[in-house]
Amino acid sequence: MLRLDMNLLWTAVNIVIWYILIRTFLFRPVNEVIRKREEAIASQYEKAQKLQEEAKAEKDKCTGFQAQIEQEKAAAVAEAQEKARTEYDRIVTEARDRAEQIVEASRKEAELEKARIVGKAEQEIRSVIMDAAVKSMQSSEGDHALYDQFLTKAGESHAE
Repeated sequence: MLRLDMNLLWTAVNIVIWYILIRTFLFRPVNEVIRKREEAIASQYEKAQKLQEEAKAEKDKCTGFQAQIEQEKAAAVAEAQEKARTEYDRIVTEARDRAEQIVEASRKEAELEKARIVGKAEQEIRSVIMDAAVKSMQSSEGDHALYDQFLTKAGESHAE
């Protein structure tokens, strides 16, 4: 049977003392180490989260910069194309104007050359007619000889 004696009381006190000692000297330091490790892990996790958020923010910022650069690049290309188109139009217009000037100058020169040639031809014809008229007045030869002489002289001037 169960007897309540001093041994049982001392055993119970002994267990309580051991419990307090173990709790004070063993569990408290172990719990403290576990708590510190949990805090360190939580701190590292928070740092990792913060770094991840910063990296995401930087990525978003870089993406924004990249989009802005792409827009600027597209604007610069469009502006360069517009300038090139304007320059092309200016050069083509200038070339057309110059070509028209050259054609007009050539046309005027051709007209002047034509007028000079026609004037020279008219002068030669007048000269031949004048010579024929002078000779017909000076000579009393027949019309037939005069006609032959005219044809010979006209053939010579035409050959020149």
